[in-house]
Amino acid sequence: MDIVFREQKGETTGHNLIKPNNIPTPNKWLNNEVTVAWLGHASFLINFFGTRILIDPALNSHIGITPIGNLTIGPSRYIDSALKSDEVGPIDLLLLSHAHTDHFDYPTLRKLQSPDTLVITAKNTLPLWNGMKFKSIEEMHWQESKSLAGVNVKAIEGKHWGARIPWKKGMEANSLLLSKNDVNLFFGADTGYTELIKQQLSEVPIDLAIMGIGAYSPKSFEASHATPEQAWKMAEEISAKWIIPMHWGSFSLSREPMEEPIIRFRQAASGQIEKVAIQETGVTWILPR
Repeated sequence: MDIVFREQKGETTGHNLIKPNNIPTPNKWLNNEVTVAWLGHASFLINFFGTRILIDPALNSHIGITPIGNLTIGPSRYIDSALKSDEVGPIDLLLLSHAHTDHFDYPTLRKLQSPDTLVITAKNTLPLWNGMKFKSIEEMHWQESKSLAGVNVKAIEGKHWGARIPWKKGMEANSLLLSKNDVNLFFGADTGYTELIKQQLSEVPIDLAIMGIGAYSPKSFEASHATPEQAWKMAEEISAKWIIPMHWGSFSLSREPMEEPIIRFRQAASGQIEKVAIQETGVTWILPR
């Protein structure tokens, strides 16, 4: 599958932003379906049978530290976010897998504040939410489950760490299992290859697995970010019916070339490429029923 990009001049980044070929239209999504849109990097907007879910939103031009207000110092985007904060629409459930700046983006989260939105965050990260106003903000530890907005959310242990500040070693990182109406979605978040995920999901039929495939170079990074081949292997080990590769193409966070992850992932999926539901930022996919 060839990807052709259009370019636009980034007003705040100083380089050419790649504009997604596809833009989601969440106001048109149906509440009797499972609809998933990849907004870029690890950010997903989902209508899960009428429950609006946003995962790890980092929707601005940069990610990084925010020493003053929303001023962000860090990497700029290569591919523009498919939607901005004011375009995602009402959110019932906001899920943050861990506190690293490419998953936990303060400027985005501040714009998303709403008295109607429930938040799930990783263990020992609650202090990071001080001053933000949501309906509720709850931590989850591995193996804990909560029923929120009609969805059962379970924290799954992967192979990653979650400290936003190096000495805050108690901050954890979650993968997430989402279940509703006998449909199970697995959000792998950041994880190196591990059999822990297979063990925790051994009795769960996975309809869709969203797996990170980037930030694996240099070799030492593989301890916390799976290679494309390892991501495919983990999805196969949990017998996922459909797979979405993520965590590639939006930001340069490691040494591999920008498009190498998806090229290698397609090679790993050779012969079963029809199981790959989304391969481009901005694409919307509806779970077949």
